[in-house]
Amino acid sequence: MSKNVEFIDQLCELMGEGFFLRDQYDQDELFEMQDSIARLIADNANSGLGLAKYMVNKFPTTFLVEKI
Repeated sequence: MSKNVEFIDQLCELMGEGFFLRDQYDQDELFEMQDSIARLIADNANSGLGLAKYMVNKFPTTFLVEKI
């Protein structure tokens, strides 16, 4: 299985089907989901996964990009 497929599988698992079916979340549940998804994206981008890096660039307010 490719790294991109693993990344998408993990992202889908964190979001769950309810992400598309529910119109409201408990605030704590929403924060937990947002935090988990952001960490997944950042960790994979920092590890060099191109798909995650692409996503980071799409959300410049959410993710700070620094050249080391």
